[in-house]
Amino acid sequence: MMLLLVAGIALLAMSALQVARPRVAADRDRRRALDRVRASADVATAAGTDGRRSIFGRVAGLLAQVHRRIWRKQTDHEITLTLRRAGVSRRFTAELFMAGRVAATAFGVFVGFTMAHGMGRILLGLVFAAAGVILPGFLLSKAATRRAERIDQELPHFVDQLALVIEAGMSFDAAVNYLVEAHEGALAEEMRRVLTELRVGESRREAIRNFARRVGSEDATAFANAVLASDQLGSPLSEILRAQASDLRHRRQTYAEERAQKAPVKMLLQMAIFILPVMFVLILAPAFLGSHGLL
Repeated sequence: MMLLLVAGIALLAMSALQVARPRVAADRDRRRALDRVRASADVATAAGTDGRRSIFGRVAGLLAQVHRRIWRKQTDHEITLTLRRAGVSRRFTAELFMAGRVAATAFGVFVGFTMAHGMGRILLGLVFAAAGVILPGFLLSKAATRRAERIDQELPHFVDQLALVIEAGMSFDAAVNYLVEAHEGALAEEMRRVLTELRVGESRREAIRNFARRVGSEDATAFANAVLASDQLGSPLSEILRAQASDLRHRRQTYAEERAQKAPVKMLLQMAIFILPVMFVLILAPAFLGSHGLL
């Protein structure tokens, strides 16, 4: 009896394997095709870069190696992701950013030693070097944050329109393509990337997840999760998108209220430095001058 049970389980497992094999093979072939496309694109880019390789390119590579040794925790992938979030052109690679940071640091040390004398040149060189280290990353992070905020502002209206177009009978891909052609801006650029990934064979799930990773905001992640939930649960996408648009607007309102509540706290420092001393001078100066017979 046990032998029959084991044989039945084995046959059932073999049947499930045979049923799932075509789908696994198709996914494997699709992944291989995507890898071949990306590899050919990288080879073409590398060939074009090598053809135009100059002294500047070699110097940039050496400076990037210095950056990798000094900032070991900051990888090329993290810098590339931040550059994409900031909307920087793909021609501006992580290697160029690292080379620029090292060059700015060295230039700051040189300027500091040139402008001052004695111990002052050391202090000024350290200050300029710190500026060369901190400012590029700070400016890049601020650019990425501003771009994510612009996308978050456009997202509720875009999701509403997407729900309307899907209710009119279009598929998700066709609806996104229709809206992208009618819009401009950071969100439209990101959706064009999503469509490009879908056209080269990427799955919708992975393309939407890549969109959320590139933007890096909570609203974009919530939108991606809503689309993925519709695919997994089989529920109508238009209804989920309408609920998502309402939730995104509520998020924006809550965020605006939080910023409004933080404004008085942020104003305290400016008031203490620029307004209160002037008020004390205007109030106490007449009494001080009168007590000394100057009025």
